[in-house]
Amino acid sequence: MTVPASSANIGPGFDCLGVAIDLPFHLDIGEPQKPATELDHRHPATTAFRDAGGLGPLFAETQIPPGKGLGFSGAARVAGLAAASLQQSGAIQYPKLLIEAGTLEGHYDNVAASIYGSITATNNRSVVRLHCPADLSIVIWVPDSKTSTNVSRNRLPSSISFDAAVNAVGRSSVLVAAIATGDFDAMRAACRDDLHQPTRLADAPESAKAITSALEHGAAAAWLSGSGPSVAAFVERDLTQAVSMSFPKSGHSKILEVAPYGISVS
Repeated sequence: MTVPASSANIGPGFDCLGVAIDLPFHLDIGEPQKPATELDHRHPATTAFRDAGGLGPLFAETQIPPGKGLGFSGAARVAGLAAASLQQSGAIQYPKLLIEAGTLEGHYDNVAASIYGSITATNNRSVVRLHCPADLSIVIWVPDSKTSTNVSRNRLPSSISFDAAVNAVGRSSVLVAAIATGDFDAMRAACRDDLHQPTRLADAPESAKAITSALEHGAAAAWLSGSGPSVAAFVERDLTQAVSMSFPKSGHSKILEVAPYGISVS
């Protein structure tokens, strides 16, 4: 089976907005269908698979870099849980899978995108899937450094002001409406975040430069992907090269597509 990567925390959508990215995590039970690596017991796909009652060796091949904020652990856990479900019952129970994967991850936004594909808005176990505007691609910038999600999350403030909360809700609502209607100007205006990015970007100045550069070169939205340090941007296709070339030289960029579907079983 194949599960796409994800980029969570789109703009002000902290812990609620995610997008599936066409970087696959491919998992096989038993003999692999293509050249792949057998996973050890510590791999997140293996632990999810075993915890759900799965039996047999697992083999995986992926293009998702770990520790970069592109949903590696989420995609792996989704794949492991889905594989166990298929092995035991011959079917994937999607609501149950979302709960189990979200519980393992500690939040639902990135696993929802990997499960369902496209753009997802989540509120705990409730998920609504959005279609990405057809002429948008995703450009990502991946620096050489890595980020620990747990360490990064523990540094976030424990409370915010009422006004900051209202502004976050307003921008997130506008961003979802702008995505749904294809209003790129509104997307660009609403993609700013005050909940987690200021804290995380203070330790990642090159990521902050990448976000600014993407917006200056025409991106419809740009954000710190997950907990970082990668940056992702929605970009009109005729601007992807310009945005890609504008990123800091301390990392590399990829021009990708939104994955329209989530789990794929072969």
